[in-house]
Amino acid sequence: MDFLLQLQHILETFLGKPKRDVTDNGQLQFGCPMCAETYGEAELSKYNLEVNVRNGKFNCWKCSSTHDEMHGSITKLIKLYGNETILKEYRNAIAEFKKSKLYELHFNKEDFIIEQDAFIDDSFSLPPTYRKFDRTSYNPKKALDYLNNRGIDWDIIEKFNIGYTRYDDNNKQLSSRIVIPSYNDLGEINYWTGRDFTMLPYRQKYFNPQAERKNLIFNENKIQWDADITIVEGPFDHIVVPNSVPLLGKSLNTDFELYDKLMRQSNANINIFLDGDAFDNVVKIYKTLNHGRLYGKIKYIPVSADLDPSEIFQQFGRNGIIQHLANATHIDNVLLL
Repeated sequence: MDFLLQLQHILETFLGKPKRDVTDNGQLQFGCPMCAETYGEAELSKYNLEVNVRNGKFNCWKCSSTHDEMHGSITKLIKLYGNETILKEYRNAIAEFKKSKLYELHFNKEDFIIEQDAFIDDSFSLPPTYRKFDRTSYNPKKALDYLNNRGIDWDIIEKFNIGYTRYDDNNKQLSSRIVIPSYNDLGEINYWTGRDFTMLPYRQKYFNPQAERKNLIFNENKIQWDADITIVEGPFDHIVVPNSVPLLGKSLNTDFELYDKLMRQSNANINIFLDGDAFDNVVKIYKTLNHGRLYGKIKYIPVSADLDPSEIFQQFGRNGIIQHLANATHIDNVLLL
């Protein structure tokens, strides 16, 4: 059908020619740009990237298991490898077609649905000079040294898709930073944090996009809701603590999206693992969560006053984190009054 071909041509503008024209069920196969970046240009002829324009989804059968961003909505794919003009063209084409009689006659109401949260605000695109660390190619030595000094190895780097920004004369503040991306439950980018790795004294340590953090769950797609969940402060704590979620701060209120999800979906204990000097904040979070279906399931992890989870990992490795998690305990009721 002409409309399916129209969507195919929109995708061709940034993915190149597919293996064959779109089928009646909306299926297309392209060479995967992520595989080409990772394994070489020859991968573009292998057509690992499956796209279905009827259900609006894509998946790379080769690299999606190691690169979390390589599956999800077509709008996400356009954000990764297209541009805003292509996104608008794709969105407008579907909006116009769904008003037509052809849509009513030939397609189901479930076809060509675009969820609103699939349209990611530009501020949550990864920085323009972002590059993933790659074992097989050049990586900035200072950036890798910074991670290695914190005990962060390749397993962690690859699991969390950690990358870096190159120097950009037009945006020096964003240059030369370790970038830890965050993905929502659909695997779409919803935030990132950038940590300076130059260690120059005049540089701001962290540079992050503007966001309403109460509506944000960092790396929600990695949370195992049936296992113990650990609440930590920041992304560098999060990447070294199993099944954790960072608050991006020290507070958790009842109007936070994370609070709502924990109350509805968590099925095991919740540990509060903040910096050692933040016990007052621990108590507030404990009291906020310790009721209803979570009553009796909230614990906190005692930490020395001069340490936080990322420093514990840096000094004592995974065993240090495991030992702290094993010490999770309830707070005495007297302290909760």
